[in-house]
Amino acid sequence: MAEYRVPGLDLSTRIGIGLEMLLDIPDREWGRVTDLAQEYGVSRMLLYKMRNQVEEAIRGALSPKAPGPQAKTELLPLDEELIRRVITVLPMVQGSVRGIQMGLELLFGVKRSVGYIHATLEEVGEKAAAYNEALMPAGPILGEVDEIFCGGAPCLTVVDGKSFMVLNIAAADARDETTWGLTFLDLVERGVVFHDVAADGALGIQAGMKAAELGVPLRPDLFHLMQEATKISKRLERLAYKAMAETISAWNALDAHTSPKPRRGRLPALKCLPEEAEAREMAAIDTFDNWNWLLTQLRQALEPVTPAGQLASTTLIRETALIIAELMQQLNRDDLTEFATSIIAKLDLLLAPICALEERLAPLRIDLDAETESAIVRGWRQHDQHQLSIQQLFPPSLHSLAQTFWDALARFHRSSSLAESFHSWLRPHLELHHSLPGWLAPLLQLFWNNHRFQRGKRAGHSPLELASDAPVLPLSAVIDWLVEAPADPIS
Repeated sequence: MAEYRVPGLDLSTRIGIGLEMLLDIPDREWGRVTDLAQEYGVSRMLLYKMRNQVEEAIRGALSPKAPGPQAKTELLPLDEELIRRVITVLPMVQGSVRGIQMGLELLFGVKRSVGYIHATLEEVGEKAAAYNEALMPAGPILGEVDEIFCGGAPCLTVVDGKSFMVLNIAAADARDETTWGLTFLDLVERGVVFHDVAADGALGIQAGMKAAELGVPLRPDLFHLMQEATKISKRLERLAYKAMAETISAWNALDAHTSPKPRRGRLPALKCLPEEAEAREMAAIDTFDNWNWLLTQLRQALEPVTPAGQLASTTLIRETALIIAELMQQLNRDDLTEFATSIIAKLDLLLAPICALEERLAPLRIDLDAETESAIVRGWRQHDQHQLSIQQLFPPSLHSLAQTFWDALARFHRSSSLAESFHSWLRPHLELHHSLPGWLAPLLQLFWNNHRFQRGKRAGHSPLELASDAPVLPLSAVIDWLVEAPADPIS
């Protein structure tokens, strides 16, 4: 139970002092305040404070009020108990309409019908959609496009590969040329400018881009171009472990058959000699190791920057990739030969982003020595980590040159991984609702674009902040605007 700091001044004593202090002189003896302060060991200021508190309480209790029953207050005290209750209840309820209904009752003791909740979500969803359409990136975007399915309906996600801003997320009836073409046209009409588009091999996306006449290059996603390599690596690893297990089994079977003291029970079958099993084991391990080394060399060769910190030559990359493909074919496995053949067929697609980077910077590299180029490239690689600017790293004579290099390297693009990362965040919402309701998509898009990242190179910034030149409102302010009471309240 809470106690006063001065134990001698209990509640009744304080009331008596306050009432006595309200008396005017001569009803209150001259010097009485000083005597009370000495008696209770407190300051005169505290006694006058008690007088003011008692006077305020009496005025509040006896002042005239509106006749009839008083309206119930809807103010909720925000105390530690409520905070702990929210923390406890939130993991228990889902984000569905009925989950929201249960959460309102458990947290605030408020009962609302499913219809009321759904109508509210429809209303704020419309406002969120208008808000999303009005906000566009300041400059050309590195488009990342991917499809996701919700309740059997396809949905096209368009993400800016630089700021991670989501520009489109809505369910559609089909995933063909016309549907996605209209989606691209709608984005262009709203003011979105594409620098390029990275996507997987979905034919509907490619056809939609062509129909919309975006006039920008399509960058096939590097992961999807080489995804068969991961399957082959796992397959070869399983075969190597299987060969090792067969070698152990062969030695155990030979020991059982040649032991001077026969073991009880049925002897294990001697399927082959241990020497033969060891030969197959070594062949499987060699194939796995050689494949992994070649795959690592191929992946490194496709990097736009060499380990020395210079821009890679597409001519040298092409030659290296062809040699690696030839060596893969010499491993005498059908799946490796097929993969090597596909790499040769896709080589132009793999090299296209590097060719574009090389062509853009070619005029600047004519009179540029290798050491300076390496310093500029290494500075770009490390500037995010060390928070260093061009002005801090280079003399004024190199500022313009370094800025052009950095801008070109920042726009090197051949992946749709951010769109897929967004889908991993989106998927639990789709599974919960078994679809993508019309009100849910704009709300999720609004939240994503306005929330601030907690980790990574974008930590402390929201996608909208990174994509916009002008100041943006914090997420809490946007939600305040979103939930403003309508002119005609829903009953």
